[in-house]
Amino acid sequence: MVEVRVRNSLKVIGEFILIHKDGREERINGKRSFCRCGRSNSQPFCDNSHRLKLKYIEEIEDEGILY
Repeated sequence: MVEVRVRNSLKVIGEFILIHKDGREERINGKRSFCRCGRSNSQPFCDNSHRLKLKYIEEIEDEGILY
C-alpha cells in the first residue's frame, strides 16, 4: 500500500518505483518528499527550498507591499 500526502511537497510513503527523467528506475521502500516548487537543488526530491519563498512572502506581507 502506498500513501500520498500533498502539502508544500508531495510525500509518498510505502514501496514504489521511481522512474527518473533518464529512464533509470529506483525501487524505494520508505518515504520520500518530492519537490513541487522547482527550487530544490536535489531534484526530484524536496530539500525544503520552498520555505525560502514562504519567508519572502511573509516579509513582503509584513511590509504591506502587494504584488
